[in-house]
Amino acid sequence: MEQVVLESFIRKPAGKGGARTLRRSGIIPAIFYGPGAEPIPIQVVKSSLEKTLKKQTSENILYQLTIKGNDQEMVKTAMVKELQKNPIDRSILHLDFYEVSLFKEIDVTVGLKITGKAPGVEKGGILQEISRDLEIRCLPTNIPNHIEVDVSALNIGDSLHAEDLKLPEGIRVLSDAHLTLVTVIPPLEEKPAAEEPAAEAEVEVASKKGKAKTEAEG
Repeated sequence: MEQVVLESFIRKPAGKGGARTLRRSGIIPAIFYGPGAEPIPIQVVKSSLEKTLKKQTSENILYQLTIKGNDQEMVKTAMVKELQKNPIDRSILHLDFYEVSLFKEIDVTVGLKITGKAPGVEKGGILQEISRDLEIRCLPTNIPNHIEVDVSALNIGDSLHAEDLKLPEGIRVLSDAHLTLVTVIPPLEEKPAAEEPAAEAEVEVASKKGKAKTEAEG
């Protein structure tokens, strides 16, 4: 996985009011921390952050984070541990950057991507995605954008499980080996349409009319 360059600056925590002021000026408050390191309050330019997010196809972004301030400059390798968004307009409110080592494995969740055409679907079956992501362990540089799930051998009634995946070297699955990822179920049976009692109702109405006419004539 390629590292994405992002610049940040040390900030002085000023409570919720200060954070709101920053966001109004196009700045996102954040914090950087890691194993054995003191947390550092930082801030990033909103437009720069959004540009990095739009270019990526995965939520697992490896950042080369430059931290400037106090007459010094540090370059850290980090990933976003938590990203807080406004529940109404989905704008970014705050980020937690977590320092990682390029030489130490980490645990991440990666999305699944269905590939191929299942023969069972061509026969009328229905492809169901049971799981949309998978927990894996690997080096930060080996994190894939997604994991492909090839369904080209699935017939009706067949399933693919986590243990069936062919993963690149250096990637281990942490999810249950028997976790079902995708399955092809039989086509839904069409229920016979309920018989409409319209004809019977018409006969009954006609019968009543005939009886009424006979009584009137009598």
